[in-house]
Amino acid sequence: MTAAIQFVLFFSLLIVTPACDYYDTSRLKRDPTSANRIRYYRTLCSWLWICAIAACLAVGWRSIFFLAAGPGQVRWLFANIWVRYIVMMILFVLAAIIALTYLQVLWMRMASKPRRYASSDLMQKLSYAYLFPASWTERRWWVLVGLTAGICEEVLFRGFLFHYLHAWMNLTLALAVAAAIFGLQHLYQGAKGVASTTVAGGLFGLLFLLSGSLLLPMVLHAAMDLRMLVILRPPDSETEPRAT
Repeated sequence: MTAAIQFVLFFSLLIVTPACDYYDTSRLKRDPTSANRIRYYRTLCSWLWICAIAACLAVGWRSIFFLAAGPGQVRWLFANIWVRYIVMMILFVLAAIIALTYLQVLWMRMASKPRRYASSDLMQKLSYAYLFPASWTERRWWVLVGLTAGICEEVLFRGFLFHYLHAWMNLTLALAVAAAIFGLQHLYQGAKGVASTTVAGGLFGLLFLLSGSLLLPMVLHAAMDLRMLVILRPPDSETEPRAT
């Protein structure tokens, strides 16, 4: 029974979820009202939590949250210290870039300096900017979206997929396949978005391998998504219309 649940979950992540999400985002793009954005946020969070709970029940939370690579596995990473240092440096730079966003805003507030929101203006030009929160209500929902993505997507696309795929392939190939499936979840961002999120998924997977726990990937993932709240220009009031 658990094997059947795992297969259904894997098939959903590979085919069903990307297709449904692409359909939902296409609908939202045609009618990007606040009500529709909140409806999308609610649906996304509900689906991710349902899948994450199903994965933990089918596999076991310890198998999901912890990974101990054997001495003969992922040798290119663990047997070559210079490769490990390079990977750790890349992860450190990524974490520093994310942290810098928060620290910059904190410093400007402490120094009472006005923000220009240049990055926000650039973000609004992206093809998927219709997903970004505009009102204060949407921004509050985005907190839940960011935390849900950080927790549930790591459970599914790192913890569960590594466990499931490792039964059929080595961990290196599982890392690549899991990253590619994670990238497919972002079809609404176009080819460049799929490529960039595939790379991000690979980095989260490497952090999972190096740390042996999902905790650090979860924190980094959630921090990456939540930083949108400090990048995007906040509305002047709850009724402020969304710029298009």
